[in-house]
Amino acid sequence: MRLPIPDPPYEGGCLCGHVRYRLDARPATMTACHCDACKKLSGGTNLLVITAPRDRFHHLSGEVQRYRRTGESGRQSDVVRCATCGTRLWHEPLSFPIVTLAAGTLDDPSWVVPASEIWVERASPAAIFHSDATRFHGQPPRDDQIAAFQALYGDDA
Repeated sequence: MRLPIPDPPYEGGCLCGHVRYRLDARPATMTACHCDACKKLSGGTNLLVITAPRDRFHHLSGEVQRYRRTGESGRQSDVVRCATCGTRLWHEPLSFPIVTLAAGTLDDPSWVVPASEIWVERASPAAIFHSDATRFHGQPPRDDQIAAFQALYGDDA
Protein backbone atom coordinates (compact mmCIF):
# COMPACT_ATOMS: atom_id res chain seq x y z
CA MET A 1 0.00 0.00 0.00
CA ARG A 2 1.33 3.42 -0.94
CA LEU A 3 0.47 6.32 1.32
CA PRO A 4 0.76 9.91 0.12
CA ILE A 5 4.15 11.46 0.76
CA PRO A 6 3.75 14.10 3.46
CA ASP A 7 5.14 17.58 2.97
CA PRO A 8 8.60 18.26 4.38
CA PRO A 9 10.31 18.79 6.68
CA TYR A 10 11.11 15.23 7.73
CA GLU A 11 13.05 14.62 10.91
CA GLY A 12 14.90 11.63 12.20
CA GLY A 13 17.75 10.35 14.29
CA CYS A 14 19.58 7.43 15.77
CA LEU A 15 18.52 4.74 18.22
CA CYS A 16 20.01 6.44 21.30
CA GLY A 17 18.71 9.90 20.36
CA HIS A 18 22.06 11.72 20.27
CA VAL A 19 22.06 12.36 16.52
CA ARG A 20 19.20 14.32 14.98
CA TYR A 21 18.67 15.52 11.40
CA ARG A 22 16.09 17.33 9.28
CA LEU A 23 15.37 17.12 5.56
CA ASP A 24 13.66 20.14 3.98
CA ALA A 25 12.95 18.58 0.56
CA ARG A 26 10.68 15.92 -0.84
CA PRO A 27 12.40 12.68 -1.87
CA ALA A 28 13.87 12.33 -5.36
CA THR A 29 13.83 8.53 -5.02
CA MET A 30 12.72 5.81 -2.62
CA THR A 31 14.66 2.61 -3.15
CA ALA A 32 15.18 -0.81 -1.58
CA CYS A 33 18.81 -1.80 -2.11
CA HIS A 34 19.61 -5.51 -2.03
CA CYS A 35 23.40 -5.19 -2.54
CA ASP A 36 25.72 -7.14 -0.28
CA ALA A 37 27.08 -3.97 1.37
CA CYS A 38 23.61 -2.71 2.33
CA LYS A 39 22.66 -6.12 3.70
CA LYS A 40 25.83 -6.24 5.82
CA LEU A 41 25.67 -2.61 6.97
CA SER A 42 21.97 -2.86 7.88
CA GLY A 43 21.85 -6.44 9.15
CA GLY A 44 18.70 -6.98 7.08
CA THR A 45 17.59 -8.39 3.74
CA ASN A 46 17.89 -4.92 2.17
CA LEU A 47 18.13 -1.26 3.04
CA LEU A 48 15.22 1.07 2.32
CA VAL A 49 16.49 4.58 1.49
CA ILE A 50 15.26 7.93 0.28
CA THR A 51 17.47 10.36 -1.62
CA ALA A 52 17.23 14.13 -1.75
CA PRO A 53 19.43 17.16 -2.49
CA ARG A 54 22.25 17.39 0.06
CA ASP A 55 21.89 21.15 0.42
CA ARG A 56 18.38 20.59 1.86
CA PHE A 57 19.68 18.18 4.53
CA HIS A 58 20.69 19.42 7.99
CA HIS A 59 22.63 17.50 10.63
CA LEU A 60 21.15 19.10 13.75
CA SER A 61 22.97 17.48 16.65
CA GLY A 62 25.15 14.67 17.86
CA GLU A 63 28.60 13.36 17.04
CA VAL A 64 28.87 11.12 14.00
CA GLN A 65 31.51 8.80 12.58
CA ARG A 66 32.19 8.47 8.86
CA TYR A 67 33.35 5.47 6.94
CA ARG A 68 34.40 6.02 3.32
CA ARG A 69 33.24 3.05 1.27
CA THR A 70 34.27 2.28 -2.30
CA GLY A 71 31.57 0.49 -4.29
CA GLU A 72 32.02 -2.00 -7.10
CA SER A 73 31.70 0.92 -9.53
CA GLY A 74 34.74 2.57 -7.97
CA ARG A 75 32.62 5.47 -6.71
CA GLN A 76 32.98 6.44 -3.08
CA SER A 77 30.41 7.33 -0.47
CA ASP A 78 30.69 8.39 3.15
CA VAL A 79 28.58 6.17 5.40
CA VAL A 80 27.53 8.22 8.44
CA ARG A 81 26.72 6.61 11.79
CA CYS A 82 26.00 7.79 15.32
CA ALA A 83 29.29 7.85 17.26
CA THR A 84 27.48 6.61 20.38
CA CYS A 85 25.10 3.83 19.31
CA GLY A 86 26.37 3.05 15.81
CA THR A 87 23.07 3.53 13.98
CA ARG A 88 23.64 3.84 10.22
CA LEU A 89 21.88 7.11 9.36
CA TRP A 90 22.82 8.43 5.93
CA HIS A 91 25.28 8.26 3.05
CA GLU A 92 26.94 11.13 1.22
CA PRO A 93 28.05 10.00 -2.26
CA LEU A 94 31.14 11.88 -3.39
CA SER A 95 30.02 11.87 -7.04
CA PHE A 96 26.52 13.36 -6.53
CA PRO A 97 25.28 16.29 -4.37
CA ILE A 98 22.65 14.10 -2.68
CA VAL A 99 22.05 12.52 0.67
CA THR A 100 20.78 8.96 0.98
CA LEU A 101 18.83 8.53 4.22
CA ALA A 102 18.13 5.18 5.84
CA ALA A 103 14.32 5.33 5.93
CA GLY A 104 14.11 3.49 9.25
CA THR A 105 15.85 6.42 10.96
CA LEU A 106 13.00 8.82 10.11
CA ASP A 107 10.73 9.67 13.03
CA ASP A 108 7.81 8.55 10.83
CA PRO A 109 8.93 6.14 8.08
CA SER A 110 5.38 4.80 7.49
CA TRP A 111 5.03 6.54 4.11
CA VAL A 112 8.31 5.25 2.61
CA VAL A 113 7.59 2.46 0.11
CA PRO A 114 10.21 1.76 -2.55
CA ALA A 115 9.53 2.84 -6.12
CA SER A 116 12.57 0.86 -7.23
CA GLU A 117 14.40 -2.25 -6.06
CA ILE A 118 18.09 -2.41 -7.00
CA TRP A 119 20.66 -5.20 -7.03
CA VAL A 120 17.75 -7.66 -7.23
CA GLU A 121 20.06 -10.43 -8.44
CA ARG A 122 21.64 -10.37 -4.96
CA ALA A 123 18.37 -10.33 -3.04
CA SER A 124 18.04 -12.59 -0.04
CA PRO A 125 15.52 -15.43 -0.43
CA ALA A 126 13.63 -13.79 2.46
CA ALA A 127 13.31 -10.43 0.66
CA ILE A 128 9.82 -9.25 -0.24
CA PHE A 129 9.46 -7.25 -3.45
CA HIS A 130 6.82 -4.62 -4.11
CA SER A 131 4.84 -5.62 -7.19
CA ASP A 132 4.63 -2.09 -8.63
CA ALA A 133 8.28 -1.15 -7.96
CA THR A 134 10.72 -1.14 -10.88
CA ARG A 135 13.35 -3.86 -10.46
CA PHE A 136 16.92 -3.27 -11.55
CA HIS A 137 19.90 -5.58 -11.81
CA GLY A 138 22.95 -3.87 -10.34
CA GLN A 139 23.19 -0.15 -9.79
CA PRO A 140 21.01 1.67 -12.34
CA PRO A 141 21.66 5.23 -13.50
CA ARG A 142 20.25 7.77 -11.05
CA ASP A 143 17.91 9.13 -13.74
CA ASP A 144 16.31 5.67 -14.09
CA GLN A 145 15.58 5.56 -10.36
CA ILE A 146 14.11 9.08 -10.49
CA ALA A 147 11.90 8.04 -13.45
CA ALA A 148 10.67 4.97 -11.52
CA PHE A 149 9.83 7.20 -8.56
CA GLN A 150 8.00 9.74 -10.72
CA ALA A 151 6.03 6.99 -12.47
CA LEU A 152 4.49 6.00 -9.12
CA TYR A 153 4.42 9.31 -7.27
CA GLY A 154 4.27 11.92 -10.02
CA ASP A 155 6.56 14.84 -10.82
CA ASP A 156 5.40 16.73 -7.74
CA ALA A 157 6.12 13.88 -5.34
